[in-house]
Amino acid sequence: MSLLQVISLCLLLVCSNVTADFKDWNKTDKVLFGTYVGLNVIDVGQTFDIIHCQKYNPSCGFVEKNKIIGSSPSAKELLIYKAVSTGVIYYALDRVLYKDEKARRKTLLIINGIALHTVIHNKQIGLQFRFSF
Repeated sequence: MSLLQVISLCLLLVCSNVTADFKDWNKTDKVLFGTYVGLNVIDVGQTFDIIHCQKYNPSCGFVEKNKIIGSSPSAKELLIYKAVSTGVIYYALDRVLYKDEKARRKTLLIINGIALHTVIHNKQIGLQFRFSF
């Protein structure tokens, strides 16, 4: 079992009692959390570009910088990591900061800033994200 799998299992066990009180959040916080999730979807698509490049191009210059999932993650590892990390962040926002709406808003703005920076940086180094229908 890899380190990522062990960490994911532990986090899932810790967060198994999460109950959704998202309905009690104000509209701005809901939009900010949705934006965070959307930015993570874009980041996943960009990381899929890395995975594809590493798999099919022996001279691929892209390397994943996230130390938790490693420089060459699989799609499965990436999706597990993103699901668990988003669940942990939601838990912290909803359960730890549930009484302090200002702290929740500030935290949402910070994590959105970090996620936006990551997506913009990925785009600047040449990673793409496209919707196909």
